[in-house]
Amino acid sequence: MIDDEDISKQTTKLLVVGNTLQRTFSYCSREVKMELFRSQCYSIYCNSLWSRFKVATVNRLKVCHNDIIKRLLGLPRWSSSSLAFARNGVNNLDVIRRHSASRLRSRVELSANSIITSVRQSSAYVCGPIQQQWIGLLFVQNVW
Repeated sequence: MIDDEDISKQTTKLLVVGNTLQRTFSYCSREVKMELFRSQCYSIYCNSLWSRFKVATVNRLKVCHNDIIKRLLGLPRWSSSSLAFARNGVNNLDVIRRHSASRLRSRVELSANSIITSVRQSSAYVCGPIQQQWIGLLFVQNVW
């Protein structure tokens, strides 16, 4: 299972990548910066398998992800990261995680592999923590 330590390692990796992008490509066009952001900051290793973690750990990763886009665009820290993502056509961390979970879940559900089929039919898969996390990511409920 992926745990908080693994997510913290991803945060550190993302910080290094973000700092490198900012230093190396500060004079590039916005379009180039956003393409670099997509290619370097969308790969969050095994995020579709995260099931046991503290919300604060994922929030630190999210803050890091948000800070990178703002720094790349030269925006102040207090500016809206949601607006920066929307205006530049790039995904935030929540969307990246939903896409990853959806793709993996689809591959598992459609697989004809006998081992995956056996696992898919087990109660550990149906009621397990990864399935619960996928449901939480994929079927966001509005709370009023």
